Amino acid sequence: MSYSITAIATKVLPGNIQQLVEGAVNGLSVKIVESTILAANKAIDFSFECDKFDEVKNKLKLVKIPDVDLEVLENGPARKNKKLVVFDMDSTLIYQEVIELIAAQAGVEDEVARITNLAMNGEIDFKESLRRRVALLKGIPSADLWGKLKPQLKITKGARELCATLKKNGCIMAVCSGGFLPLAEYIKEELHLDYAFANQLKTEVVDGKEVLSGQPEGEIVDGYKKRAVLEMLAEKHQIDLAYTVAIGDGANDLLMMASAGLGIAWNAKPKVQLEADCRLNTDSLRDVLYIFGYRDEDI
Repeated sequence: MSYSITAIATKVLPGNIQQLVEGAVNGLSVKIVESTILAANKAIDFSFECDKFDEVKNKLKLVKIPDVDLEVLENGPARKNKKLVVFDMDSTLIYQEVIELIAAQAGVEDEVARITNLAMNGEIDFKESLRRRVALLKGIPSADLWGKLKPQLKITKGARELCATLKKNGCIMAVCSGGFLPLAEYIKEELHLDYAFANQLKTEVVDGKEVLSGQPEGEIVDGYKKRAVLEMLAEKHQIDLAYTVAIGDGANDLLMMASAGLGIAWNAKPKVQLEADCRLNTDSLRDVLYIFGYRDEDI
């Protein structure tokens, strides 16, 4: 099996990047046999031979080269030929946390944000955190809630190019979010994804007006549900899990990342960066394509 170390810069790769990589794997009997420029001054692939792949992978997770992410990957048909990608939404496909946008209408965004951070760092159970946050939304008018929020959503830089490239190559894509379904459906349409899964909110009528009841409706989309969605879609489309990818930033994405052939932590919480297969801390989701082995001319 051939392997690669892929270096992806936040801005510009240092001129001595090969020496830095060789120094990082010193003592692990790694022999770099070829280098391939994926993007000039931005991303480079170092093919290597080694019988200690897991050791190389674990060691490089702890290596810090300023403004450079190092990915350790197997070079095989599954690397570039992705057949299913499942994305988190909040702070992944979009910059915001949608529940905080809703909370701002009731002046409770600070408390909601505090609970969100606890959940994303894995400090409290996601289901419990969602119930606590949704309870704070009780009484917010819901008649035109989603219509007001959609124009506020800011799609992450590079997401459109990433999704267009994957779509062109026949990849099935889904957004699976701990946020809310009307907005997940909107993002699905904007990025031409195939599926959207997310939470729903109960409403009630108070004094003749429809408002949020402060309770979620139906099954909560937590980490277990995200994993189940990835596995369900793989089975539905008869896709080997080796050809699947999960991309997210929070602790509730870890289970689907572990189940997928490749898990990518996108500007993620520290716990997630340590546990995911790959970590990417750049400003563009387009850079995910370098992890898959794409060159600029392929995009």
